Amino acid sequence: MELTERIKDRLRLIEMDFDVRPVRVQFIKDYENLPTQNGLVSLRRGDEVELPRWQAEELLEKGYVEIKEHTLNIDEVNFYHYREKRSQSSSAPQQLPQDFYLRSRELIKKLDDAIRKSPSSMLLRDREVIEKNIMELAETRLIKIIRLAQAGGEEYREKMTPEEVIMYNITRSLLEAWRNYISELLKGEEK
Repeated sequence: MELTERIKDRLRLIEMDFDVRPVRVQFIKDYENLPTQNGLVSLRRGDEVELPRWQAEELLEKGYVEIKEHTLNIDEVNFYHYREKRSQSSSAPQQLPQDFYLRSRELIKKLDDAIRKSPSSMLLRDREVIEKNIMELAETRLIKIIRLAQAGGEEYREKMTPEEVIMYNITRSLLEAWRNYISELLKGEEK
């Protein structure tokens, strides 16, 4: 399997894990026979339960629930972006929520839905700025992660998201293979 496919598979696993994690929802309409791990359940308006995120999002789209979980907002993205850019000279990435990138996807989706329902220049500008800031944040962090992989920055792994840890590990492995190859060449060994 090609390296890029292996990376994509690992990233998909992170997404799948995010989608099956439970989230708290409150029903805003009655719902009969909701399939759960414990069988079919009937829920009434006002009931709060935990459901896998994918199921909660389906019910949200159909207008049955409100998700009772903090979601990433524009101000937080701008804060994380500013903090990372400000510390650009630092070799360590700043702390981000572990699910930052997946929550960013949700924020963009929410903005796209709002634009579809009620297009405005302000929403379009917000969407554009948020996407730009997330991309710049990711690029800035990627440069730091590559530097850490080159220099050995194991102590900073806890500040990385799971996606970034994958990139760190793969980059570190590639650099190690390259260093070993050069070292063997210099020893005059042939394979």
